[in-house]
Amino acid sequence: MKIYKKVIACILTLMMFFAQMPVNVFAANQKNNIPLDIVLVLDVSGSMEDPITSTDTTKRITILKDSINQFIEEFAKNNSKQSDEKYQSRISIIKFAGDKSDKVGNDTYTENRYRYNYTQIMNDFFTATNDNKAKLEDVVNSISPAGATRSDFAMELALKQINQSKNDESRKDAKRIVFFVTDGQPTTLNNFDDDVANKAITASEEIKKDAEVYTFGMFSLTDPSITGHVGSGSWSDAEKFNAYMHGVSSNYSDAQSYKNLGTRAENSAYYMGAKSSKEATAIFDSVIAKLLSMTYAGADYTDVDAAIKRANSLNKDNYKDFSKVEDAINAVNRDKDITEQEVVNGYAKAINEAMKGIKDLIEKANNLNKDNYEDFSKVEDAIKIVVRNKNITEQDEVDAMAKAINDAIGALVFQLKIKYKSNGGTGTMANPAIELDKEFTFPECEYVAPNGKHFKGWQVDSTIYKVGDKRVFTKDDQNKEIKAVWEEHTFDQKLKEVNGVSTLKDKATCTTNAIYYKSCTCGQVSTTETFEDKDTKLGHEYTKQIKDEKYLKSQGSNCQEHDAYWYACSRCDVSAKDDENAQDKYYESAEVGNHVYDQEVESSEYLAIPATCMTPARYYKSCICGAKGTEAFAATGTHLGHAYIEVKNPQFLREKATNCKEHDTYWYVCSRCGKTSKTINKYYEDKDSKGEHISSDWIIDQQPTVAKEGSKRKECTVCKEVLETEKIAKLENVKTETKKEETASKKETKVESKKAVTTGDNTNGIVPMALLGISLLGIYMIVMKKYVR
Repeated sequence: MKIYKKVIACILTLMMFFAQMPVNVFAANQKNNIPLDIVLVLDVSGSMEDPITSTDTTKRITILKDSINQFIEEFAKNNSKQSDEKYQSRISIIKFAGDKSDKVGNDTYTENRYRYNYTQIMNDFFTATNDNKAKLEDVVNSISPAGATRSDFAMELALKQINQSKNDESRKDAKRIVFFVTDGQPTTLNNFDDDVANKAITASEEIKKDAEVYTFGMFSLTDPSITGHVGSGSWSDAEKFNAYMHGVSSNYSDAQSYKNLGTRAENSAYYMGAKSSKEATAIFDSVIAKLLSMTYAGADYTDVDAAIKRANSLNKDNYKDFSKVEDAINAVNRDKDITEQEVVNGYAKAINEAMKGIKDLIEKANNLNKDNYEDFSKVEDAIKIVVRNKNITEQDEVDAMAKAINDAIGALVFQLKIKYKSNGGTGTMANPAIELDKEFTFPECEYVAPNGKHFKGWQVDSTIYKVGDKRVFTKDDQNKEIKAVWEEHTFDQKLKEVNGVSTLKDKATCTTNAIYYKSCTCGQVSTTETFEDKDTKLGHEYTKQIKDEKYLKSQGSNCQEHDAYWYACSRCDVSAKDDENAQDKYYESAEVGNHVYDQEVESSEYLAIPATCMTPARYYKSCICGAKGTEAFAATGTHLGHAYIEVKNPQFLREKATNCKEHDTYWYVCSRCGKTSKTINKYYEDKDSKGEHISSDWIIDQQPTVAKEGSKRKECTVCKEVLETEKIAKLENVKTETKKEETASKKETKVESKKAVTTGDNTNGIVPMALLGISLLGIYMIVMKKYVR
C-alpha cells in the first residue's frame, strides 16, 4: 500500500508540474518547437556520493549523471533534426559546492588539506548535436562530488547566464529555463544556512523575470507539499528545506526569503522531488519529453483583428474604391507563430494603410494624439464647426469644412517627447530636451546603481549607447524611453588604492602577506573577492622574553641550575622553538630554580605513614636534590594484609553446633588489627566442642504380658545412641465374675472386658485394618483410572 501511495503522489506531482505551463505552449496547431536556453544548476557537494535513501543504494551522483546525460542525448537528437540554428536548443551547466570562481571549467581548491569543488560555470551555452554531444557529456562525467552546498553562488551564476541569453539578439525568441538540482540543505559547512538560502532565493527572483525556474530535490526531507512552518516552536529542518526549494522555484515569483514566499502562482508545480532512483528517472524522462514538445505560441493578431473590425464598421458603398482594404484583409494568414510577429504586424499595417485614403478627416483628427503637438486647439476648433446634415448641393461647404480640418492638421507642430527610465536604479533624472531630427548626445547617468551593479549604458530599443554616443530621434521615436542598463561588477582589478582610498583587508603579518580587496573598473571595491600582495610578509623578530612553560627550552638538572627559554617573536609571540632557522634564539633565566618535589623514593627517611593490613605505606615526595616535600604518595603493593589466628572467644563465634555430630565454628581474628575473617567468609571448626544429643520419644522394645515384664528405651535421633531404658510392669490376671453380677452390671462388665482385652497380641486388630487399606486402595485406583483418561 505504501508503494501505491508513493506512485500516486509522484503522478499527481507530475500532473501539477505540467498543468501550470501556459496552454499555448503545447498548442497542437503550432509547427515549430521552441528553442530553449537551459541552465542546469547541479549540486556536486560531498553528500552526492551517498545513496539516495537507506533502501535504494543507488548513489545520488550516479542518478544525476545518468539523468543529465539522457537530457543531452535527447536534445542532441532534436537539434540534429533542425537545420535552422534559431530552432536549436542550447545547454549551459553550472556546478555548485564551495567558493565561487568566475572561470569556466571544472576546478577545485584545497582547504585544511581537503579538496573541494568550486561553484562555477562548467560550460557556457552549447548546442549539442549527434556529432558533438560527447564533449558536453564529458563535462558531466568529469564531476566528482566534494564540498558544501553554496546554492547562493550557483544562482548568481545562473542569473549571469540568463542575462547573457536575454541580451543575445539571435536568441530573442528562445524560452529560458533554469533547472536546479540538489540533494540537501543550503550550507557553508554542514548545517542549514539562512543567509545562503535567502541569497539563492533573491538571485532566483531576478532570474524569474526572464526565465522559468524548476527545482528538484533528491533528499530524505524532500516533500513539495510542505510550503512553510506550521504549529508552534522552531522551524523543523523539513520545513526550512521545502520552503527554500519553493522559494527558489517559479512557484513563488516574488519570494523574498524562505520565510516570506509571497503569493503562489496558480496551479504551479515547479518544485519536484524524488526519494528513489526510479522516481528520479521517471521525473527526468517526463521533463525531457515535455520540454522537447514545447512549441511556439501563435502570433498576436490583436492589432489585425482591431483593423479588420474598423474596416468592417465602414460602409464600403460610401467610397469609390474599397477593394484595397478587402485585398489587405484577404491577405491575412492566420497560421503564423510568434517568430513571425513582424509579418502579422504587417497585416495590420497594410489594412490600416489601405483605409487611410478613405477615412473621414474627423476620424483622422481624432486618431491623432494631441499630446504629440505643441498646439492642437485649431484642429479641435475646425472639428467643432462641422455640420453633418449637408446634402449633395452643399458639397462646396462640406469641402470647405474638410479643408479647414486638413489645414489645421497640416499646421500642427510635432513635439518630440523622450523620457529616462531608471530600470531598477534609484534617484531621479529630468527628462531630456530632444530636438526632432537632430543629434542627441547621451549624458552621464545620475541614477544610483542597484546593489552589486554599475552603469553600462543607455538603451533605446535594442541598442545600448555609451555616455557621449550620439543618436538622431525622429517622429517614430515619440515617447521612447532611454533606459539605464546595469551590469554586475567584475572584480578583476588588483589595486591597493582606489580613488585615494586603500583597499586593504588584512595587514601583512610575520607569516602571511597583506590581503587587499579586488575592485571593478568602475571603481567599486568588492567586499568578498581579494588578492594577495606577494612578498609582503614581515618575518619573525625573536627579541621578546616570556618566562612561560610554552617557551621553556630546558630545565636545570637540579635546583641549583638555571632554566633556558626560547625567545618569542616581538610581533606575534611565536616561539623560536618551532622555527628551524632560529635554533640559536634562546636565553638562560637569571633566577635559580625552586625545589621540584616530583621524586617518589620509598625510603625510611621519607616515610610519612607506615603500612597497615589494608593500606599501603605513604612516603613524602622529594626533590631531585634530596629535599623532602610535604605531599605524600602511596607505595603500591606495600600493604601488609591480615594475619589471621584462631581465638576461641564467644564474640568471634560464627555458629553453635546443633547436634551431637556437629562442632562449633569460629571466625578467624587478625592479630594486628583485630578484624575478623567474616568479610571473606573464612572460618574454622572447634574439634573440642560437640553438640547435644537429640532424644526421641519412648520406643517399645517388648510388650508386657501377664507372665512377663515388657521394656522400652529413648535414643538420639541423630547418632542412634541409647540414652535411657525402662521396664514395663506385667499385666494383672482378671477372673470372670458370677453371672448374677454380670447381669446386674453389664455395662460395668463390658467396660472391664474392654480393659482386659489388652494382651500384647494384636492379630485381630490387624485384619480389619488391612481390609480398610485394601478398600481405600481400590477406590484410589478407580478414581485415578477415570481421571487419567
